[in-house]
Amino acid sequence: MAFDTETFSRAASVFRLKRDALAPAAVETLARDIVQRLAELPHQTPGPEAAQVSDESVAAFCAALVEPGPEAALAFIEARRAEGMTRAGVSLGYVAAAARRLGADWDADRLSFVEVTAGTGHLYAVMRALRKTSAPVDAGPLRAALFATVPGEAHGLGITVAADLFRDAGWSIDLQIGADHDALVAHAERTQPHVVGLSLSTEQRLDALARLVVALRLVVPQALVGVAPAEDMDAERLRALADIDLVFGDAPGALAELERLMALRD
Repeated sequence: MAFDTETFSRAASVFRLKRDALAPAAVETLARDIVQRLAELPHQTPGPEAAQVSDESVAAFCAALVEPGPEAALAFIEARRAEGMTRAGVSLGYVAAAARRLGADWDADRLSFVEVTAGTGHLYAVMRALRKTSAPVDAGPLRAALFATVPGEAHGLGITVAADLFRDAGWSIDLQIGADHDALVAHAERTQPHVVGLSLSTEQRLDALARLVVALRLVVPQALVGVAPAEDMDAERLRALADIDLVFGDAPGALAELERLMALRD
């Protein structure tokens, strides 16, 4: 099993920043999204690996996940790697089972809000690290991108202009304006774009952006995710809170940067 420890550490750190910076209701929504999506993994990709993990071992994994820091969860995964467990065994056995257990313990008030958000954040980081090392999905030509407004955004002119610029440069652009969170995530999962470009015109939609990027990281893990924010937004804070790859200053700059990155993938 390949496991990207750098991606794990970064994803855990970014999720911890979300817990500190976003409103509790927004963090709770993130946690429930993660639990729901990861709990359904065996139904999406059934296999014998999901049945090879004991309840006691899942309980031990959950105990590691809810620790305040990521070290215990990382040590648990490293121990499973040393035992020769496959990536599917971890994702279908441990991750899915832990998501269900965390959700049940949360609903039954056996875990505090701090514990469950720490646990789901570390679980998200595990999946980011596993999927970072998985084989990329064949999603067609590299220069194909999904451009979309963040759910709740009312302005789509800027991203429409950017889409036209990219098309003139030979890119295939799938433009989605005004789609809600569930519809946009389902569309990305179905189309598997190599690049996702998002438009954010106000900091009031930062919680919606954070939620969307978490979902995109789980359904299109190989995609580059970039955001074009309003001019008055702090790019470094945006990058830290939203777990994104790129912050775009303008459409020509975005085109030049993505052309460079796609050339590295050719």
